[in-house]
Amino acid sequence: MLQSLTIKNIALIDNLTIELGEGFNVLTGETGAGKSLIIDSLSLLLGEKADKSLISYGESFASVEAVFTTNLPLVLDKMEEYGLERENTIIIFRKLSIDGKNECRVNGKSFTLSMLKSLTTPLMDLHGQFQHQDILKNSSQLRTLDDFGGEKLRKAKDDYLITFHKLKDVKKQLSEFNFNSRDKEKLLDLYSYQINEIEEAHFVSGEEEELKEFRVKVLNQEKIIMNLGRVSSCFEGDGDNGIISLIKKCDYEFSEVLKYLPENEELSNRISSARYELEDIADSIQDIIGGLSFDEFDAQQNEKRLDLLSSLKKKYGSTIDEINEYLVEIKGEYNKLINSAEIVEKLEKEKQELTATLIKKAEELSKIRKITAQNFEKKVKNELAELSMKGAGFSIDFIFKDEDSCDETGFDKIEFMFTANAGQPLKPLSKIASGGEMSRFMLAVKNITADIDSVDTMIFDEIDTGISGNTANVLAVKLAKIGKKHQVICVTHLAQVASCGSTHFCITKSTENNKTKTHLNLLNNEDRVIEIARIIGGEISDFSLSHAKLMLEKGENID
Repeated sequence: MLQSLTIKNIALIDNLTIELGEGFNVLTGETGAGKSLIIDSLSLLLGEKADKSLISYGESFASVEAVFTTNLPLVLDKMEEYGLERENTIIIFRKLSIDGKNECRVNGKSFTLSMLKSLTTPLMDLHGQFQHQDILKNSSQLRTLDDFGGEKLRKAKDDYLITFHKLKDVKKQLSEFNFNSRDKEKLLDLYSYQINEIEEAHFVSGEEEELKEFRVKVLNQEKIIMNLGRVSSCFEGDGDNGIISLIKKCDYEFSEVLKYLPENEELSNRISSARYELEDIADSIQDIIGGLSFDEFDAQQNEKRLDLLSSLKKKYGSTIDEINEYLVEIKGEYNKLINSAEIVEKLEKEKQELTATLIKKAEELSKIRKITAQNFEKKVKNELAELSMKGAGFSIDFIFKDEDSCDETGFDKIEFMFTANAGQPLKPLSKIASGGEMSRFMLAVKNITADIDSVDTMIFDEIDTGISGNTANVLAVKLAKIGKKHQVICVTHLAQVASCGSTHFCITKSTENNKTKTHLNLLNNEDRVIEIARIIGGEISDFSLSHAKLMLEKGENID
Protein backbone atom coordinates (compact mmCIF):
# COMPACT_ATOMS: atom_id res chain seq x y z
CA MET A 1 0.00 0.00 0.00
CA LEU A 2 0.93 3.65 -0.40
CA GLN A 3 1.88 4.86 3.07
CA SER A 4 2.90 8.43 2.35
CA LEU A 5 3.24 10.90 -0.50
CA THR A 6 5.40 14.04 -0.37
CA ILE A 7 5.00 16.66 -3.11
CA LYS A 8 7.23 19.71 -3.55
CA ASN A 9 6.85 22.60 -6.03
CA ILE A 10 4.19 20.95 -8.21
CA ALA A 11 2.18 23.92 -9.56
CA LEU A 12 0.25 25.35 -6.57
CA ILE A 13 1.69 22.81 -4.12
CA ASP A 14 4.89 24.06 -2.45
CA ASN A 15 5.35 21.34 0.19
CA LEU A 16 2.71 18.74 0.96
CA THR A 17 2.87 15.39 2.76
CA ILE A 18 -0.03 12.94 2.82
CA GLU A 19 -0.04 10.06 5.31
CA LEU A 20 -2.49 7.58 3.79
CA GLY A 21 -4.29 4.80 5.61
CA GLU A 22 -5.51 1.35 4.72
CA GLY A 23 -8.98 0.95 3.28
CA PHE A 24 -10.94 3.71 1.55
CA ASN A 25 -9.23 7.14 1.41
CA VAL A 26 -11.26 10.05 -0.01
CA LEU A 27 -10.05 13.46 -1.17
CA THR A 28 -12.53 16.33 -1.47
CA GLY A 29 -12.29 20.07 -2.04
CA GLU A 30 -13.51 22.99 -4.10
CA THR A 31 -13.08 22.89 -7.87
CA GLY A 32 -9.64 24.22 -8.76
CA ALA A 33 -8.20 23.63 -5.29
CA GLY A 34 -5.58 21.25 -6.67
CA LYS A 35 -7.04 17.75 -6.53
CA SER A 36 -5.82 17.03 -10.07
CA LEU A 37 -2.29 17.94 -8.98
CA ILE A 38 -2.35 15.00 -6.56
CA ILE A 39 -3.28 12.72 -9.47
CA ASP A 40 -0.55 14.27 -11.68
CA SER A 41 1.97 13.63 -8.91
CA LEU A 42 0.88 10.01 -8.59
CA SER A 43 1.22 9.55 -12.35
CA LEU A 44 4.90 10.50 -12.06
CA LEU A 45 5.38 7.54 -9.72
CA LEU A 46 3.95 5.29 -12.42
CA GLY A 47 6.78 6.19 -14.77
CA GLU A 48 4.97 8.70 -16.96
CA LYS A 49 6.98 11.37 -18.76
CA ALA A 50 7.08 14.65 -16.91
CA ASP A 51 6.24 18.11 -18.22
CA LYS A 52 8.39 20.96 -16.92
CA SER A 53 5.25 23.10 -16.80
CA LEU A 54 4.35 21.19 -13.60
CA ILE A 55 7.18 22.99 -11.77
CA SER A 56 5.88 25.86 -9.63
CA TYR A 57 6.47 29.32 -11.08
CA GLY A 58 9.77 30.75 -9.86
CA GLU A 59 11.13 27.38 -8.63
CA SER A 60 14.07 25.47 -10.13
CA PHE A 61 12.74 21.96 -9.43
CA ALA A 62 9.77 19.85 -8.40
CA SER A 63 9.79 16.46 -6.70
CA VAL A 64 7.51 13.63 -5.64
CA GLU A 65 8.45 10.97 -3.09
CA ALA A 66 6.32 7.99 -2.08
CA VAL A 67 6.75 5.24 0.49
CA PHE A 68 5.12 1.89 -0.32
CA THR A 69 4.90 -1.32 1.70
CA THR A 70 4.19 -4.57 -0.11
CA ASN A 71 4.53 -8.35 0.06
CA LEU A 72 3.62 -8.95 -3.60
CA PRO A 73 6.02 -11.58 -5.04
CA LEU A 74 5.84 -9.92 -8.47
CA VAL A 75 7.13 -6.64 -7.03
CA LEU A 76 9.81 -8.30 -4.89
CA ASP A 77 10.98 -10.32 -7.92
CA LYS A 78 11.26 -7.10 -9.95
CA MET A 79 13.29 -5.44 -7.20
CA GLU A 80 15.70 -8.38 -7.21
CA GLU A 81 15.86 -8.30 -11.02
CA TYR A 82 16.87 -4.62 -10.88
CA GLY A 83 19.59 -5.20 -8.28
CA LEU A 84 17.69 -4.18 -5.14
CA GLU A 85 17.17 -6.08 -1.91
CA ARG A 86 13.83 -7.90 -1.54
CA GLU A 87 12.59 -5.34 0.98
CA ASN A 88 8.96 -4.80 1.90
CA THR A 89 9.45 -1.02 2.03
CA ILE A 90 9.93 0.78 -1.29
CA ILE A 91 10.82 4.47 -1.51
CA ILE A 92 10.33 6.05 -4.94
CA PHE A 93 11.69 9.53 -5.68
CA ARG A 94 11.29 11.62 -8.83
CA LYS A 95 12.73 15.07 -9.35
CA LEU A 96 12.11 17.42 -12.28
CA SER A 97 14.52 20.29 -12.89
CA ILE A 98 13.91 23.40 -14.91
CA ASP A 99 17.18 22.78 -16.77
CA GLY A 100 15.90 19.40 -17.98
CA LYS A 101 18.00 17.24 -15.64
CA ASN A 102 15.65 14.77 -13.99
CA GLU A 103 16.13 12.07 -11.34
CA CYS A 104 14.33 8.81 -10.75
CA ARG A 105 15.39 6.64 -7.80
CA VAL A 106 14.02 3.56 -6.05
CA ASN A 107 15.51 2.83 -2.61
CA GLY A 108 18.39 5.11 -3.56
CA LYS A 109 19.21 3.41 -6.88
CA SER A 110 18.81 5.19 -10.23
CA PHE A 111 15.97 3.82 -12.36
CA THR A 112 14.85 4.41 -15.92
CA LEU A 113 11.19 5.27 -16.50
CA SER A 114 10.56 1.89 -18.13
CA MET A 115 12.00 0.16 -15.05
CA LEU A 116 9.80 2.33 -12.81
CA LYS A 117 6.69 1.46 -14.85
CA SER A 118 7.47 -2.23 -14.62
CA LEU A 119 7.91 -2.03 -10.83
CA THR A 120 4.91 0.15 -9.96
CA THR A 121 2.28 -1.41 -12.27
CA PRO A 122 1.39 -4.13 -9.73
CA LEU A 123 1.71 -1.65 -6.86
CA MET A 124 -0.78 0.97 -7.99
CA ASP A 125 -3.55 1.22 -10.59
CA LEU A 126 -4.71 4.73 -11.49
CA HIS A 127 -8.22 4.76 -13.02
CA GLY A 128 -9.15 7.86 -14.93
CA GLN A 129 -5.87 8.46 -16.73
CA PHE A 130 -5.90 5.81 -19.44
CA GLN A 131 -2.20 5.53 -20.03
CA HIS A 132 -1.66 4.31 -16.48
CA GLN A 133 -4.05 1.39 -16.60
CA ASP A 134 -2.63 -2.08 -16.84
CA ILE A 135 -6.08 -3.45 -17.77
CA LEU A 136 -5.84 -1.76 -21.19
CA LYS A 137 -3.19 -4.32 -22.19
CA ASN A 138 -4.47 -7.50 -23.85
CA SER A 139 -2.20 -9.58 -21.64
CA SER A 140 -3.69 -8.04 -18.49
CA GLN A 141 -7.23 -8.56 -19.76
CA LEU A 142 -6.46 -12.25 -20.34
CA ARG A 143 -4.92 -12.53 -16.88
CA THR A 144 -8.03 -10.93 -15.32
CA LEU A 145 -10.30 -13.38 -17.15
CA ASP A 146 -8.14 -16.36 -16.16
CA ASP A 147 -8.12 -15.31 -12.51
CA PHE A 148 -11.89 -14.91 -12.63
CA GLY A 149 -12.19 -18.43 -14.08
CA GLY A 150 -11.03 -20.00 -10.84
CA GLU A 151 -9.74 -23.52 -10.22
CA LYS A 152 -11.22 -25.18 -13.33
CA LEU A 153 -9.60 -22.69 -15.69
CA ARG A 154 -6.33 -22.77 -13.75
CA LYS A 155 -6.14 -26.55 -14.07
CA ALA A 156 -6.81 -26.39 -17.82
CA LYS A 157 -4.09 -23.78 -18.16
CA ASP A 158 -1.62 -25.87 -16.15
CA ASP A 159 -2.35 -28.91 -18.35
CA TYR A 160 -1.75 -26.79 -21.43
CA LEU A 161 1.51 -25.43 -19.99
CA ILE A 162 2.96 -28.91 -19.40
CA THR A 163 2.53 -29.80 -23.09
CA PHE A 164 3.62 -26.31 -24.19
CA HIS A 165 6.97 -26.61 -22.41
CA LYS A 166 7.52 -30.16 -23.70
CA LEU A 167 6.91 -28.99 -27.26
CA LYS A 168 9.16 -25.98 -26.74
CA ASP A 169 11.97 -28.28 -25.57
CA VAL A 170 11.54 -30.59 -28.61
CA LYS A 171 11.63 -27.60 -30.97
CA LYS A 172 14.80 -26.39 -29.27
CA GLN A 173 16.41 -29.81 -29.76
CA LEU A 174 15.38 -29.84 -33.42
CA SER A 175 16.88 -26.39 -33.94
CA GLU A 176 20.25 -27.82 -32.92
CA PHE A 177 20.11 -30.06 -36.02
CA ASN A 178 19.39 -27.17 -38.36
CA PHE A 179 22.44 -27.57 -40.65
CA ASN A 180 23.21 -28.84 -44.14
CA SER A 181 25.35 -31.87 -45.01
CA ARG A 182 28.46 -29.74 -45.59
CA ASP A 183 28.13 -28.15 -42.13
CA LYS A 184 27.58 -31.59 -40.65
CA GLU A 185 30.81 -32.95 -42.18
CA LYS A 186 32.75 -29.93 -40.95
CA LEU A 187 31.46 -30.43 -37.42
CA LEU A 188 32.22 -34.16 -37.53
CA ASP A 189 35.80 -33.43 -38.65
CA LEU A 190 36.22 -30.81 -35.95
CA TYR A 191 34.82 -32.99 -33.16
CA SER A 192 36.85 -36.01 -34.36
CA TYR A 193 40.07 -33.97 -34.30
CA GLN A 194 39.31 -32.57 -30.82
CA ILE A 195 38.40 -36.00 -29.42
CA ASN A 196 41.60 -37.57 -30.78
CA GLU A 197 43.76 -34.71 -29.54
CA ILE A 198 42.39 -34.90 -25.97
CA GLU A 199 42.34 -38.70 -25.82
CA GLU A 200 45.89 -39.07 -27.16
CA ALA A 201 47.14 -36.60 -24.56
CA HIS A 202 45.35 -38.63 -21.86
CA PHE A 203 45.79 -36.22 -18.98
CA VAL A 204 44.48 -37.41 -15.63
CA SER A 205 43.30 -35.39 -12.66
CA GLY A 206 46.23 -34.20 -10.49
CA GLU A 207 48.84 -34.76 -13.21
CA GLU A 208 49.57 -31.08 -13.68
CA GLU A 209 50.69 -30.72 -10.07
CA GLU A 210 53.02 -33.74 -10.44
CA LEU A 211 54.56 -32.31 -13.62
CA LYS A 212 55.19 -28.96 -11.97
CA GLU A 213 56.75 -30.62 -8.92
CA PHE A 214 59.15 -32.58 -11.16
CA ARG A 215 60.09 -29.39 -13.00
CA VAL A 216 60.97 -27.70 -9.68
CA LYS A 217 63.20 -30.65 -8.73
CA VAL A 218 65.08 -30.57 -12.06
CA LEU A 219 65.60 -26.81 -11.97
CA ASN A 220 66.93 -26.93 -8.39
CA GLN A 221 68.85 -30.23 -8.62
CA GLU A 222 72.31 -28.73 -7.93
CA LYS A 223 71.13 -26.73 -4.94
CA ILE A 224 69.28 -29.74 -3.51
CA ILE A 225 72.38 -32.01 -3.78
CA MET A 226 74.58 -29.33 -2.21
CA ASN A 227 72.27 -28.87 0.76
CA LEU A 228 71.84 -32.60 1.29
CA GLY A 229 75.61 -33.04 1.15
CA ARG A 230 76.02 -30.56 3.96
CA VAL A 231 73.39 -32.37 6.00
CA SER A 232 75.12 -35.70 5.35
CA SER A 233 78.51 -34.30 6.45
CA CYS A 234 76.91 -33.22 9.72
CA PHE A 235 75.92 -36.82 10.35
CA GLU A 236 79.20 -38.43 9.17
CA GLY A 237 81.67 -35.62 10.02
CA ASP A 238 85.46 -35.71 9.54
CA GLY A 239 86.80 -38.47 11.73
CA ASP A 240 85.08 -38.67 15.12
CA ASN A 241 83.22 -35.33 15.14
CA GLY A 242 80.07 -36.39 13.20
CA ILE A 243 76.68 -36.82 14.86
CA ILE A 244 76.73 -40.61 14.28
CA SER A 245 80.20 -41.03 15.81
CA LEU A 246 79.29 -38.91 18.81
CA ILE A 247 76.00 -40.73 19.47
CA LYS A 248 77.82 -44.09 19.25
CA LYS A 249 80.33 -42.86 21.80
CA CYS A 250 77.48 -41.64 24.07
CA ASP A 251 75.77 -45.01 23.79
CA TYR A 252 78.95 -46.89 24.71
CA GLU A 253 79.84 -44.62 27.64
CA PHE A 254 76.36 -44.80 29.14
CA SER A 255 76.28 -48.59 28.82
CA GLU A 256 79.38 -48.62 31.03
CA VAL A 257 77.60 -46.41 33.57
CA LEU A 258 74.69 -48.82 33.54
CA LYS A 259 76.87 -51.52 35.11
CA TYR A 260 76.94 -49.48 38.29
CA LEU A 261 73.58 -47.67 37.98
CA PRO A 262 71.21 -50.36 36.62
CA GLU A 263 68.14 -48.35 37.60
CA ASN A 264 68.85 -46.05 34.54
CA GLU A 265 68.29 -48.79 31.98
CA GLU A 266 65.33 -46.90 30.42
CA LEU A 267 67.54 -43.88 29.73
CA SER A 268 70.14 -46.13 28.17
CA ASN A 269 67.49 -47.59 25.89
CA ARG A 270 66.44 -44.11 24.81
CA ILE A 271 70.04 -43.21 23.87
CA SER A 272 70.31 -46.46 21.89
CA SER A 273 67.02 -45.70 20.12
CA ALA A 274 68.24 -42.20 19.24
CA ARG A 275 71.44 -43.72 17.84
CA TYR A 276 69.53 -46.16 15.61
CA GLU A 277 67.12 -43.42 14.47
CA LEU A 278 69.99 -41.09 13.52
CA GLU A 279 71.78 -43.89 11.65
CA ASP A 280 68.57 -44.60 9.74
CA ILE A 281 68.15 -40.89 8.91
CA ALA A 282 71.74 -40.73 7.62
CA ASP A 283 71.12 -43.78 5.39
CA SER A 284 67.88 -42.20 4.06
CA ILE A 285 69.70 -38.98 3.17
CA GLN A 286 72.25 -41.00 1.23
CA ASP A 287 69.42 -42.74 -0.61
CA ILE A 288 67.93 -39.34 -1.57
CA ILE A 289 71.30 -38.15 -2.85
CA GLY A 290 71.69 -41.35 -4.85
CA GLY A 291 68.30 -40.94 -6.48
CA LEU A 292 68.75 -37.32 -7.54
CA SER A 293 70.35 -38.08 -10.84
CA PHE A 294 67.62 -36.73 -13.20
CA ASP A 295 67.75 -38.01 -16.75
CA GLU A 296 67.85 -35.16 -19.26
CA PHE A 297 65.42 -37.03 -21.51
CA ASP A 298 62.90 -37.28 -18.65
CA ALA A 299 63.25 -33.56 -18.02
CA GLN A 300 62.62 -32.78 -21.69
CA GLN A 301 59.57 -35.06 -21.77
CA ASN A 302 58.21 -33.39 -18.66
CA GLU A 303 58.49 -29.96 -20.33
CA LYS A 304 56.81 -31.24 -23.50
CA ARG A 305 53.97 -32.60 -21.40
CA LEU A 306 53.49 -29.26 -19.68
CA ASP A 307 53.57 -27.43 -23.04
CA LEU A 308 50.93 -29.82 -24.42
CA LEU A 309 48.74 -29.26 -21.39
CA SER A 310 49.09 -25.49 -21.79
CA SER A 311 47.96 -25.79 -25.40
CA LEU A 312 44.93 -27.89 -24.49
CA LYS A 313 43.95 -25.51 -21.69
CA LYS A 314 43.79 -22.63 -24.17
CA LYS A 315 41.37 -24.62 -26.34
CA TYR A 316 39.23 -26.74 -24.06
CA GLY A 317 39.30 -25.63 -20.44
CA SER A 318 41.33 -24.00 -17.69
CA THR A 319 41.98 -27.28 -15.83
CA ILE A 320 42.49 -30.97 -16.67
CA ASP A 321 39.05 -31.72 -15.18
CA GLU A 322 37.43 -29.11 -17.44
CA ILE A 323 39.27 -30.52 -20.48
CA ASN A 324 37.99 -34.02 -19.70
CA GLU A 325 34.46 -32.67 -19.15
CA TYR A 326 34.64 -31.03 -22.57
CA LEU A 327 35.75 -34.36 -24.02
CA VAL A 328 32.59 -36.03 -22.67
CA GLU A 329 30.49 -33.17 -24.07
CA ILE A 330 31.88 -33.28 -27.62
CA LYS A 331 31.70 -37.08 -27.68
CA GLY A 332 28.00 -36.65 -27.02
CA GLU A 333 27.73 -34.04 -29.79
CA TYR A 334 29.69 -36.28 -32.16
CA ASN A 335 27.37 -39.21 -31.50
CA LYS A 336 24.34 -36.95 -32.00
CA LEU A 337 25.68 -35.90 -35.41
CA ILE A 338 26.45 -39.47 -36.41
CA ASN A 339 22.92 -40.49 -35.46
CA SER A 340 21.26 -37.18 -36.41
CA ALA A 341 18.94 -38.64 -39.03
CA GLU A 342 17.43 -41.10 -36.55
CA ILE A 343 17.25 -38.48 -33.78
CA VAL A 344 15.60 -35.89 -36.04
CA GLU A 345 13.07 -38.44 -37.23
CA LYS A 346 12.20 -39.32 -33.65
CA LEU A 347 11.97 -35.64 -32.61
CA GLU A 348 9.79 -34.76 -35.61
CA LYS A 349 7.40 -37.52 -34.70
CA GLU A 350 7.34 -36.32 -31.09
CA LYS A 351 6.78 -32.75 -32.27
CA GLN A 352 3.76 -33.79 -34.35
CA GLU A 353 2.25 -35.71 -31.45
CA LEU A 354 2.84 -32.86 -28.98
CA THR A 355 1.47 -30.28 -31.43
CA ALA A 356 -1.74 -32.28 -31.82
CA THR A 357 -2.01 -32.60 -28.02
CA LEU A 358 -1.25 -28.89 -27.55
CA ILE A 359 -3.97 -27.86 -30.00
CA LYS A 360 -6.45 -30.11 -28.24
CA LYS A 361 -5.55 -28.70 -24.81
CA ALA A 362 -5.59 -25.15 -26.18
CA GLU A 363 -9.09 -25.72 -27.55
CA GLU A 364 -10.21 -27.08 -24.18
CA LEU A 365 -8.67 -24.06 -22.44
CA SER A 366 -10.31 -21.69 -24.93
CA LYS A 367 -13.69 -23.38 -24.44
CA ILE A 368 -13.51 -22.88 -20.67
CA ARG A 369 -12.39 -19.29 -21.18
CA LYS A 370 -15.36 -18.56 -23.44
CA ILE A 371 -17.78 -19.96 -20.87
CA THR A 372 -16.01 -17.90 -18.21
CA ALA A 373 -16.19 -14.83 -20.48
CA GLN A 374 -19.97 -15.13 -20.78
CA ASN A 375 -20.32 -15.10 -17.00
CA PHE A 376 -17.82 -12.25 -16.69
CA GLU A 377 -19.64 -10.18 -19.36
CA LYS A 378 -22.96 -10.66 -17.57
CA LYS A 379 -21.54 -9.57 -14.21
CA VAL A 380 -19.86 -6.49 -15.71
CA LYS A 381 -23.09 -5.42 -17.44
CA ASN A 382 -25.02 -5.82 -14.18
CA GLU A 383 -22.44 -3.73 -12.34
CA LEU A 384 -22.58 -1.02 -15.03
CA ALA A 385 -26.38 -0.95 -14.88
CA GLU A 386 -26.20 -0.30 -11.15
CA LEU A 387 -23.84 2.58 -11.94
CA SER A 388 -26.43 4.26 -14.25
CA MET A 389 -24.91 2.85 -17.41
CA LYS A 390 -27.84 0.62 -18.40
CA GLY A 391 -27.19 1.23 -22.07
CA ALA A 392 -23.56 0.18 -21.80
CA GLY A 393 -22.39 -2.81 -23.77
CA PHE A 394 -19.49 -5.11 -23.01
CA SER A 395 -18.14 -8.24 -24.62
CA ILE A 396 -14.87 -10.15 -24.90
CA ASP A 397 -13.55 -10.84 -28.39
CA PHE A 398 -11.47 -13.98 -28.94
CA ILE A 399 -8.78 -14.38 -31.59
CA PHE A 400 -7.47 -17.95 -31.86
CA LYS A 401 -3.75 -18.10 -32.66
CA ASP A 402 -1.93 -21.04 -34.23
CA GLU A 403 0.81 -23.09 -32.58
CA ASP A 404 3.57 -21.00 -34.19
CA SER A 405 2.40 -17.77 -32.58
CA CYS A 406 1.11 -19.16 -29.29
CA ASP A 407 2.73 -18.52 -25.93
CA GLU A 408 2.44 -19.71 -22.35
CA THR A 409 -1.07 -18.24 -22.02
CA GLY A 410 -2.49 -20.44 -24.78
CA PHE A 411 -3.79 -19.85 -28.28
CA ASP A 412 -6.19 -17.09 -27.20
CA LYS A 413 -5.75 -13.37 -27.63
CA ILE A 414 -8.65 -11.42 -26.17
CA GLU A 415 -9.88 -7.85 -26.39
CA PHE A 416 -12.26 -6.15 -23.95
CA MET A 417 -14.90 -4.42 -26.13
CA PHE A 418 -17.02 -1.63 -24.63
CA THR A 419 -19.51 1.08 -25.40
CA ALA A 420 -21.15 3.44 -22.92
CA ASN A 421 -24.24 4.08 -25.04
CA ALA A 422 -26.91 1.79 -26.43
CA GLY A 423 -26.96 1.52 -30.21
CA GLN A 424 -23.28 2.43 -30.52
CA PRO A 425 -20.76 -0.15 -31.77
CA LEU A 426 -18.47 -1.86 -29.30
CA LYS A 427 -14.88 -0.63 -29.44
CA PRO A 428 -11.66 -1.77 -27.78
CA LEU A 429 -11.48 -0.58 -24.19
CA SER A 430 -8.39 1.50 -24.98
CA LYS A 431 -10.45 3.61 -27.46
CA ILE A 432 -12.91 4.88 -24.83
CA ALA A 433 -12.83 8.69 -24.68
CA SER A 434 -14.59 9.57 -21.40
CA GLY A 435 -12.56 9.44 -18.22
CA GLY A 436 -15.69 9.10 -16.08
CA GLU A 437 -17.04 6.23 -18.17
CA MET A 438 -13.68 4.51 -18.08
CA SER A 439 -13.47 4.90 -14.32
CA ARG A 440 -16.93 3.46 -13.81
CA PHE A 441 -16.13 0.54 -16.08
CA MET A 442 -12.99 -0.13 -14.07
CA LEU A 443 -14.98 0.12 -10.84
CA ALA A 444 -17.37 -2.52 -12.19
CA VAL A 445 -14.45 -4.83 -13.03
CA LYS A 446 -12.66 -4.20 -9.75
CA ASN A 447 -15.83 -4.84 -7.74
CA ILE A 448 -16.10 -8.25 -9.43
CA THR A 449 -12.41 -9.12 -9.10
CA ALA A 450 -11.65 -7.54 -5.71
CA ASP A 451 -10.94 -10.92 -4.13
CA ILE A 452 -8.48 -11.99 -6.84
CA ASP A 453 -6.91 -8.68 -7.90
CA SER A 454 -3.30 -8.46 -6.71
CA VAL A 455 -2.84 -4.67 -7.13
CA ASP A 456 -2.21 -3.12 -3.70
CA THR A 457 -3.50 0.42 -4.31
CA MET A 458 -6.35 1.55 -6.58
CA ILE A 459 -6.81 5.23 -7.39
CA PHE A 460 -10.07 6.51 -8.89
CA ASP A 461 -10.29 9.94 -10.54
CA GLU A 462 -13.34 11.47 -12.28
CA ILE A 463 -15.35 8.40 -11.33
CA ASP A 464 -18.39 10.43 -10.20
CA THR A 465 -18.71 12.45 -13.40
CA GLY A 466 -22.39 12.69 -14.33
CA ILE A 467 -23.57 10.63 -11.35
CA SER A 468 -26.18 11.61 -8.77
CA GLY A 469 -29.06 10.22 -6.76
CA ASN A 470 -29.25 6.52 -6.00
CA THR A 471 -26.40 5.74 -8.42
CA ALA A 472 -24.11 7.82 -6.23
CA ASN A 473 -25.11 5.66 -3.26
CA VAL A 474 -24.37 2.49 -5.24
CA LEU A 475 -21.02 3.91 -6.37
CA ALA A 476 -20.06 4.78 -2.79
CA VAL A 477 -20.91 1.32 -1.47
CA LYS A 478 -18.94 -0.40 -4.23
CA LEU A 479 -15.86 1.72 -3.54
CA ALA A 480 -16.14 1.06 0.19
CA LYS A 481 -16.37 -2.70 -0.38
CA ILE A 482 -13.28 -2.67 -2.61
CA GLY A 483 -11.60 -0.69 0.17
CA LYS A 484 -12.02 -3.67 2.48
CA LYS A 485 -9.79 -5.75 0.14
CA HIS A 486 -7.39 -3.08 -1.17
CA GLN A 487 -6.21 0.42 -0.42
CA VAL A 488 -8.47 2.80 -2.38
CA ILE A 489 -7.76 6.49 -3.02
CA CYS A 490 -10.64 8.41 -4.59
CA VAL A 491 -10.93 12.06 -5.62
CA THR A 492 -14.65 12.85 -5.40
CA HIS A 493 -17.26 15.61 -5.55
CA LEU A 494 -20.03 13.41 -4.15
CA ALA A 495 -21.13 13.54 -0.51
CA GLN A 496 -22.26 9.91 -0.72
CA VAL A 497 -18.76 8.75 -1.68
CA ALA A 498 -16.99 11.02 0.80
CA SER A 499 -19.14 9.79 3.69
CA CYS A 500 -18.08 6.17 3.07
CA GLY A 501 -14.36 6.82 3.36
CA SER A 502 -12.36 5.40 6.24
CA THR A 503 -9.91 8.30 5.92
CA HIS A 504 -10.92 11.75 4.62
CA PHE A 505 -8.65 14.53 3.32
CA CYS A 506 -9.78 18.01 2.30
CA ILE A 507 -7.87 20.04 -0.29
CA THR A 508 -8.04 23.84 -0.09
CA LYS A 509 -6.14 26.78 -1.53
CA SER A 510 -5.20 30.16 -0.15
CA THR A 511 -3.35 33.30 -1.23
CA GLU A 512 -0.28 34.31 0.76
CA ASN A 513 1.96 37.21 -0.27
CA ASN A 514 0.25 37.32 -3.69
CA LYS A 515 0.99 33.61 -4.21
CA THR A 516 -1.67 30.90 -4.39
CA LYS A 517 -0.94 27.70 -2.50
CA THR A 518 -2.69 24.35 -2.15
CA HIS A 519 -3.12 22.78 1.29
CA LEU A 520 -4.34 19.38 2.43
CA ASN A 521 -5.81 18.50 5.82
CA LEU A 522 -6.77 15.18 7.42
CA LEU A 523 -10.28 15.67 8.76
CA ASN A 524 -11.57 14.47 12.12
CA ASN A 525 -15.23 13.48 12.55
CA GLU A 526 -16.38 17.02 13.31
CA ASP A 527 -14.53 18.45 10.32
CA ARG A 528 -15.94 15.67 8.10
CA VAL A 529 -19.48 16.65 9.03
CA ILE A 530 -18.80 20.24 7.98
CA GLU A 531 -17.07 19.23 4.73
CA ILE A 532 -19.84 16.80 3.70
CA ALA A 533 -22.44 19.45 4.57
CA ARG A 534 -20.60 21.85 2.25
CA ILE A 535 -20.63 19.29 -0.56
CA ILE A 536 -24.37 18.65 -0.03
CA GLY A 537 -25.55 22.23 -0.25
CA GLY A 538 -22.71 24.68 -0.68
CA GLU A 539 -23.88 26.83 2.22
CA ILE A 540 -23.73 25.05 5.55
CA SER A 541 -27.03 24.89 7.46
CA ASP A 542 -28.49 22.94 10.35
CA PHE A 543 -30.28 20.74 7.82
CA SER A 544 -27.12 20.00 5.81
CA LEU A 545 -25.15 19.31 9.00
CA SER A 546 -27.82 16.91 10.24
CA HIS A 547 -27.93 15.21 6.84
CA ALA A 548 -24.12 14.93 6.82
CA LYS A 549 -24.12 13.20 10.22
CA LEU A 550 -26.67 10.66 9.01
CA MET A 551 -24.60 9.97 5.89
CA LEU A 552 -21.47 9.39 7.94
CA GLU A 553 -23.29 6.99 10.24
CA LYS A 554 -24.60 5.10 7.22
CA GLY A 555 -21.12 5.01 5.68
CA GLU A 556 -19.61 3.53 8.85
CA ASN A 557 -22.10 0.64 8.80
CA ILE A 558 -21.33 -0.68 5.29
CA ASP A 559 -20.48 -4.38 5.46
